[in-house]
Amino acid sequence: MEYRLIGDNDYNFDPLATILKNRGIEDPKLFVNVDQSSVIHYSKLNNIDKAADCLIKHLNNKNKLFVQVDSDVDGYTSSSIIINYIKKICPKANIHYRIQDGKEHGVFIDTIPDDVDLVIIPDAGSSQFEEHEALNKRGTEIIVIDHHECERVSEHAIVVNNQLSPNYSNKTLTGAGMAYKFCQAVDEKLNKNEAEQFLDLVSIGNIADSADSRNLETRYFMNEGLKKIKHPLLKKLFKKQEFSTKGDKNIQNTQFFINPLINAAIRVGSSEEKDQMMRAFLLSKEKVPYKKRGQSETELVPIHDDTVRILGNLKAKQKRIADAAGVEIKNRIKEKSLTANKILIVYIEGILDKSLTGLVANQLAEEYKKPVLLARNDPEKGKEILSGSIRGYDKGFIKDFKKELIDTGLFEFVEGHPNAAGFAIKRQNLILVNKVLNEKFKDINIEEDIQNVDFEIPAKRLRKEFILQLDGYKNYWGYKVEEPLIAITDLEIEVEQIEHLGKKNKTTVKFKHGDIEYIRFKSDENYFNQLTASNGTLVINVIGKAKANEYKGKKTPQIEIYELEVVRTKQKELVF
Repeated sequence: MEYRLIGDNDYNFDPLATILKNRGIEDPKLFVNVDQSSVIHYSKLNNIDKAADCLIKHLNNKNKLFVQVDSDVDGYTSSSIIINYIKKICPKANIHYRIQDGKEHGVFIDTIPDDVDLVIIPDAGSSQFEEHEALNKRGTEIIVIDHHECERVSEHAIVVNNQLSPNYSNKTLTGAGMAYKFCQAVDEKLNKNEAEQFLDLVSIGNIADSADSRNLETRYFMNEGLKKIKHPLLKKLFKKQEFSTKGDKNIQNTQFFINPLINAAIRVGSSEEKDQMMRAFLLSKEKVPYKKRGQSETELVPIHDDTVRILGNLKAKQKRIADAAGVEIKNRIKEKSLTANKILIVYIEGILDKSLTGLVANQLAEEYKKPVLLARNDPEKGKEILSGSIRGYDKGFIKDFKKELIDTGLFEFVEGHPNAAGFAIKRQNLILVNKVLNEKFKDINIEEDIQNVDFEIPAKRLRKEFILQLDGYKNYWGYKVEEPLIAITDLEIEVEQIEHLGKKNKTTVKFKHGDIEYIRFKSDENYFNQLTASNGTLVINVIGKAKANEYKGKKTPQIEIYELEVVRTKQKELVF
C-alpha cells in the first residue's frame, strides 16, 4: 500500500479549504457559496441567436421538426429539455423524435423523413459535415446543440457549441446545459420564462456526462437542479433510491445511484423499453399495462411508476451481462499476457455487446489501473476496420488518452472526451499503436498505484468530530472534486476484535478503534482469514473515506476502508 500526501495536511484549522485547494480550486469560499453570478449569458455562444430565430421561424410556419436523441443520459436529457420546452411554448408543434437502436451518435440520413423541415441534434452532430450538406441540399435546415470538441464549424448547419465559442469560457457544460441555454435564447425572443422549469434535467445530464464540478457555472446548474427536482420520473427515481442516498440529493449520489439506472436502459433496454423511458421523460401522463408476478390479469399503472420498475430490472440485467463478459475478457487478458503492454488493448469480437463496451472498458481501467482500448470488427466496414471504445485511467500517468491515440497518426478517428471516446482504426495499425505506445512509455510506470491522500493522521490523533465534519461536506463532492482519502497510521487492533459480517455470505470486515468504526466491504472469507491469521495485536495502516452511519437519529463516525496493510504484529503483553 503506497500513498502520497498532497497539500499541507491541515486537518485542524480548515480541512475543507485544504481539500478544495488540493482539487485545484483557488477560491474555496467562492466555490462553497456559488450562486447565479457565476452564470454566463447565453449570448456569448456563437450562433445561438441564429438558432433561436430558426426554431421560431419553423414553429410559426407550422413546419415538421425532427429531434435525434443521442444514446446516453446527457443525450436523453438534452432532447427532453428541447422537446418539452417546444411543447410548452407551442403545444401544437409538429415535432417528432428518434431514439438510436444502440450506442450510435448523431443523425442517419435514411432515418429522417423526406418531409422534415428542421432537424435538431442535441448533444451530438457537430462534426457530421457530410450529413449536414446532404440534408441542406434537400432543403432541410439543421440546428446542432452540442458540447463535443470539433475541428471546425459546419458550413451547412447552425452549430451552437461551447467548444467552438471563444467568448464562452465554460467548456465543461454538457449537452443538457447547452440545450437549456438554447431554450433561454428562445425565451428572451418570445418574452417567456419557460426554460427554468427544466433545471432538474440540466443537472442530471451534466452529472451523468462527468462535467467538471469545479467549474462554478456548471456546479451552480448541478446544485440548482437538484434543489428543484420537479420532473415526475426523476422524483420517483430518487424515491426508489432513498435507502442508498439516505435522502440526500447531491451530485455524488446522483452519479452513483440515479444515472446508472437511466444508463442501463439505454445500454441493454429493448426498443420498447427505451421508448417508454423517453415518453416518461417527455412528461407523458398515460397509463401502461403491467402484470404482477403470479397474477393472470394485467392492470394499468402510471407510466412513471412502471418506468422506474423497468429501470431497476434493466440495471440488474446489465450487471449480469457485463459481469459475464468481464470474466471472459479477463481470461483473454491473462491468456495473452496483455497486461505487459503499457495500454490494455483487447480484441473483444463475439464477447461483448457494443452497447456495453464503454461501461466494461471503464471497469477494466479501474481494475488494471491503466488506459483501456476495446476493439471489435466494425459492423459496417468489416474485419479490416476495427472500432470500439477507449477509457482512460485519470489517476495514472496518462491524463488525456484520446490525445495520445490521435498523436500516433494511426487512427481513422478518435472522437469524444479526453478519457472516454470512440474510435476506428485499420486492423494492422492497431498492432503498430501498441508498439508505438509501448516504446513511448517504456520508462514510465503507467499503472503506478499510489493513492493521493488529503490527510495523514496517526490513529491515536484521529477524532470522531473530524470524521463527522468531513461527512458533513458530502454535498460538495463530484467529478474532479473527489471525496477525500485519509491515511490513518499505526492503528492497533486485537485480532479477536475484528468481525466478519453478512446475512447470507459474510463479505464485510468491521472493527472499532476508540469511538470510530472501521468497515471494509467486498471482503470474502479468504481475505478475512488472511487478515486474522496471526495472534496478538495488529498494527495497521489504512486508507479510507470519512462516513457517518446514522441509526435512529444517532450518527456513528466511520472509516470506509479503501486499502489496508498490516505493518507488523505485536504479541500480547502480560497483564500480571
